Amino acid sequence: MFQSIRDLIDKIGAMVSDHPFSCGFLAGLAAAFAILFVLLLLCLIFRPRGLRCIRIPSENGELRIDAKAVQDAIRSLAGGFRAFDVRRIGLYGKQDAVEIRIAVDFNGGDKPVSVLADRFRAAVARLTTETFGMTTPARIHLEILRSLADVPVVSADPGTSSGLPGGNGEETSASEPGQSC
Repeated sequence: MFQSIRDLIDKIGAMVSDHPFSCGFLAGLAAAFAILFVLLLLCLIFRPRGLRCIRIPSENGELRIDAKAVQDAIRSLAGGFRAFDVRRIGLYGKQDAVEIRIAVDFNGGDKPVSVLADRFRAAVARLTTETFGMTTPARIHLEILRSLADVPVVSADPGTSSGLPGGNGEETSASEPGQSC
């Protein structure tokens, strides 16, 4: 076929000089696919994994706490916080780093949601350290899915029904309903 590498290089050079756009397009397409493949591989390697149990090492062995036990304890703790209705709880992480993700509905309360969320996260942190003996701090993420609280309507003008732009109670939110952060 080719008698030497020099003949192969000459053949490729002739093909590029005859069809420069096609070769450049194919090279760009190959580079884009290579970058996408590397990004996909990195996402698969470094994604947070769902945990089935939490491992707590001790000098006499290892203590394994099932994720369901932690979820049930958090749900029972949430019963004391009437402002939140827990929808789902997930435990994620790698090795010693544990993330607890809690999705809730906000029912309203006497304090701002940020204050109530901080108290709830602190109570979950106390629960995981005091009840289960987790020595490594867990990151606790709280996501509010819906707000079921009554929102007071503020009227700027007596002729408008709300203080929002549009004035007639029109919804002028930049985000679409049902989309998450």
